Amino acid sequence: MSKGYDLIVVGAGPGGTAAAKTAADKGLKVLLLERGRTPGDKNMSGSSLWRGISEEIFPGFSEAACNKDMPRFKGIAMQYVLDNDEKTYTLGLAPGADVFRNNMLVFRNETDKWFAEQAVKAGAELKTALAQDLIWENKGTEHARVKGVVTDVGNFEAPVTIDASGLHSILARRAGLAKFGMDKVMLAVKYVYRLDPEVLRQRVDTYWDTDGVEVYDWGDTPVQFGSTPEFFSAHAVAYPGRGIVDITTYQTLKEMVRARINIHQRAQWYLNQTKIKRLIEGGEFIQCNFHCLSAFDTVGYVAKSYLPGLILVGDAGGFANPCDSWGANVAQWQGRMAAELAAEMKAKNDYSEAMFAKYEKTWRESWVGEDEVHEISRFFRDGSFDKIWKAVDEFSSFAIAGKFENMSYVSLFIGGLPKLLPALPAFLEMPMTIKKISEGAVKKAGGLMGLLSALKAE
Repeated sequence: MSKGYDLIVVGAGPGGTAAAKTAADKGLKVLLLERGRTPGDKNMSGSSLWRGISEEIFPGFSEAACNKDMPRFKGIAMQYVLDNDEKTYTLGLAPGADVFRNNMLVFRNETDKWFAEQAVKAGAELKTALAQDLIWENKGTEHARVKGVVTDVGNFEAPVTIDASGLHSILARRAGLAKFGMDKVMLAVKYVYRLDPEVLRQRVDTYWDTDGVEVYDWGDTPVQFGSTPEFFSAHAVAYPGRGIVDITTYQTLKEMVRARINIHQRAQWYLNQTKIKRLIEGGEFIQCNFHCLSAFDTVGYVAKSYLPGLILVGDAGGFANPCDSWGANVAQWQGRMAAELAAEMKAKNDYSEAMFAKYEKTWRESWVGEDEVHEISRFFRDGSFDKIWKAVDEFSSFAIAGKFENMSYVSLFIGGLPKLLPALPAFLEMPMTIKKISEGAVKKAGGLMGLLSALKAE
């Protein structure tokens, strides 16, 4: 039995390392547990982190060796693919590389290791161990509290445990806080190819930003979405300085299982798209890996993110914007907040349930809470989005063909209007989502208006 820790952090990803580093900086005795051989060992290669919060928690991150030769986007494009693969509709935005400067492309197997090294330098103890269960005090009573974790290398105790071990957290399930099913999970498969850096630069047409970072337009290989029959997404990201291309395909697990689709089938379809074939032509396939994320889920966050002695951070609590799927920034922010709370508890020698409840109150009233609009995901996954694009396709095809036959705009509009009618039910479903976002905006604006009124009165 190991005792004497102020804080146990389970999981050495962005959220766990943020918690361990913050707590160690504040003088807490921290144990950081990671089930992989090294932090980042089990991660997929490419990913994205936010520069601002990463620098706040880990000064020097932008200039760290793990970020050497990593590129930056200047634009992005989304393309919806209909049942007939030649029918696609694209929305592209290229506001310039300066807009993307806070979005850093990274290899998580390198950055997670660097984050963990900074936590250790701050004083945290890193140990390779698989957390298998919770250690309880007064289990089964109203005074139950978590007082540590059971691992494959021994038991460890502390008054606070932060679970940042990911979407399939064993501890979150053992605590009864998270019971995510197929509605929550999106499966991703990533193929990694190695190419000659100069060949890759020519294919993605890079240039150098004023701060020396290589830039290209991600919109040249649009992120593709579709629903045939499972909801899927696919994209390619090039890292010319590293001579690497990541090809990633995502599928919602519930629809994939229901449709009996193998994710590799969709990935192979994407690899055979003309632009992707050209991008990786002559490349060497070097790796394939998988992970689960909570993109486009219809569940949202956990109903409760803490118990006395336990706090859920990041994917362990399902915390990621359900629509845009980014979650590392959320995990980092929550990890830091949870660690600061642990430091406050120690300083006050107050580990009451009321103190742990402060964690949930804070994130629910923050930007993290405002982003829990999982109703948007239903719009994509119940076929509504597909109906809209099919109607748009019918309308646009009719209008373009009609113009070639010298039809007037008036005739095109009158004749094409019925083509949009099948999408009307889908449009009518949108107010629920808009209503929730609007309510949040009105609430926030109301507080701002009240402040402005008070200032005006003074």
